Amino acid sequence: MEKKIQLKKDNETENDNVVALMNTIPLLKDLFHIHGKVGEGTFSSVYLATLKSSDGSKRFALKHLVPTRHPEKIERELQCMQQIGGKDYVVGLELCLRNFETVVFVMPYMRHDRFSDYVQDMTVEETKSYMVALLTALRRVHQFNIIHRDVKPSNFLYDRCNKKYLLVDFGLAQEYVTETKPKNLKSINFEAQSIKRKRSDENSLNETFSSRKKIPEEKCYCFGKPKVCSLCTSRPEQTAPRAGTPGFRAPEVLLKHPSQTPAIDIWASGVMMLCILSGTQPFFHSPDDCTALAEITTIFGSSKMQQCAHKLGKKIIFNEDIPGVDIVSLCQKLQKRNKGLLNTKDHSMYEKVLSDNQFPKEAYNLLLRLLDLDYKTRLTADQALNHPFFKL
Repeated sequence: MEKKIQLKKDNETENDNVVALMNTIPLLKDLFHIHGKVGEGTFSSVYLATLKSSDGSKRFALKHLVPTRHPEKIERELQCMQQIGGKDYVVGLELCLRNFETVVFVMPYMRHDRFSDYVQDMTVEETKSYMVALLTALRRVHQFNIIHRDVKPSNFLYDRCNKKYLLVDFGLAQEYVTETKPKNLKSINFEAQSIKRKRSDENSLNETFSSRKKIPEEKCYCFGKPKVCSLCTSRPEQTAPRAGTPGFRAPEVLLKHPSQTPAIDIWASGVMMLCILSGTQPFFHSPDDCTALAEITTIFGSSKMQQCAHKLGKKIIFNEDIPGVDIVSLCQKLQKRNKGLLNTKDHSMYEKVLSDNQFPKEAYNLLLRLLDLDYKTRLTADQALNHPFFKL
């Protein structure tokens, strides 16, 4: 009884929200029949709508952004769909409506299945098609120097029956600026000094350099120790983007590395592939960054995690050495558990399940290349699409 009352209240609230939205942007009322909410996130709500002039056959997804969303982020999301969308499995934009602080994106609607409904029984061929579509979409996004930052199953829609795919939600997307190497100061000085200088000028210049060298550099003595020195507390706080969904954040995000690249999207796609190969969703249960690092460490081991941190200028201390696991054995064991065969005595049934979901060694090789702890050697989307797994 209580559930029915709660459901009724939820429906009434949803209807009120739809009415309020249509009153705020009257053009919505003229163009669409809005049938109800089909998705909800931190910064938006998505409604299913049909075009009135099409007798209900043309369906659209109306994304209503929360009024508190920053205008710059709204503009970036809009530009991403306009410039990148509509091709290579990336969602496009049909229309954008705005009235004061109320903004609605009108996008094509695609029916899709829930990840949890198919993750446990995807075949090798289906996994190939799924990953090819995902990596193709990411390759297109990255070609525009854009990082999606929120790659996860609910943002990669899959219509299993019709074999359709769509990468959606650019709400956290950011522009990636390629790093440039600093210029060689010595060469600049020599090139600039093409005219002969007086000896007195040279002497004064040398004095300036020598006086700079004499200034003692303060050194931190608390690095890697359970304390913080006064030098460190006086330094400005290091900022780094942390946007993304828990469980899909790359090591460089968790370790707050300030320079982040499109490789963070590749890591997230690797986590999705790990879910498929293990038949487990979600794979990582990460309420915070420390727990997320601990979970990744149980897979790769403490030694590799320390090497990863060192390359990022960080340091991780573990109370004990964690060896890591064999990813193939882990995935097969989880597949067996999720099929309810962990304690089965029927070996023929177990062998049948394994044969139906027996991924080749190339699949696990691709998985480990996508989940490379070092973002600099992690595969790009284009490199991943040329992996031997997709050529079998």
